[in-house]
Amino acid sequence: MMRMDFGIPIGLAIGLAGIVGSVLIEGGHLAAFANLSAFCIICGGTLGAAMVSTTVRDVLRLPLLFQKALWGWVGADSRQLIHTLIEAATRARKDGILALEEMGAHPNTDRFLAQGIRLVVDGADEAAVRQIMQAEIAAMQRRHQHGIQLLESMGGYAPTMGIIGTVLGLVHVLSKLADGGTETLGEGIAIAFVATLYGIFSANVLLLPLAGNLRAKSIEEAFRREMVLEGILGIQAGDNPHLLELRLNAYFPIPPDDRTRVGEPALRR
Repeated sequence: MMRMDFGIPIGLAIGLAGIVGSVLIEGGHLAAFANLSAFCIICGGTLGAAMVSTTVRDVLRLPLLFQKALWGWVGADSRQLIHTLIEAATRARKDGILALEEMGAHPNTDRFLAQGIRLVVDGADEAAVRQIMQAEIAAMQRRHQHGIQLLESMGGYAPTMGIIGTVLGLVHVLSKLADGGTETLGEGIAIAFVATLYGIFSANVLLLPLAGNLRAKSIEEAFRREMVLEGILGIQAGDNPHLLELRLNAYFPIPPDDRTRVGEPALRR
């Protein structure tokens, strides 16, 4: 079960509130920071540079990356996974490995866990199970890294695009000096620097933090899958469910009172 990561919208709100608050404290007007041309330069320039540095397919996956950051918290079902693995170990010791076939085919079983159960039921040896499942973990990490690198690249391009927008704005302002437009010189320069503000803000409050968020989630998910692999190998070896429970609980610093016990319903985080 996925849960929304409220840290992202709360963090964005705090970042915006800090900037808006500083403007209001200084007696400024928020309307002065609304600049459509600067917004177009930042969005269009950053997306264009990202598309050149990677592939169109990766750029089109940006909405999925935002969705993963918001809803892809992988630690939500760690206790449920441990409970399922202990239950599977108990059933396998009692009725044999083939008794897990139904669990491996159940649509509600975690996909990675189901894959491991099917490998064990199909008679794959320990080396094959470890090799296949570790390859799956590595493939997941490479897939995640593509999205993380894309956001990091965009976080690097955005401030540069802001500087480009500022330079364009200054060129436009200074070109009017020949026509005697000195009255609006200060205002024009101020508007030109809005593009720099947009670029720095989007990079350091949105893009780079999202990349860090996804990297943390990827590490957590890989760690959880390593736990599942350990459980699958323990089931295959016929380990005692209680000993397996202790090994799996050691993967997550769950308070002793909240840990899964054999035969007890799993608690959800």
